[in-house]
Amino acid sequence: MDIKNLQQGAKARIKSTGQVVEIKRVSNHGFSIVRFKTGGDYMVLNDRLETAVVEPVKH
Repeated sequence: MDIKNLQQGAKARIKSTGQVVEIKRVSNHGFSIVRFKTGGDYMVLNDRLETAVVEPVKH
């Protein structure tokens, strides 16, 4: 993925699972630190992420 599309504090989606994560930090070396909703920070390669447009849940 192009690093220009990833921004700190934005939401992204993991391509293989579809899970939405929050981007904590973007590295110039091809990976990002992401935080899962269930907790924990992990390194993920940028090419495994895609920008996510998260719509609020309507009840």
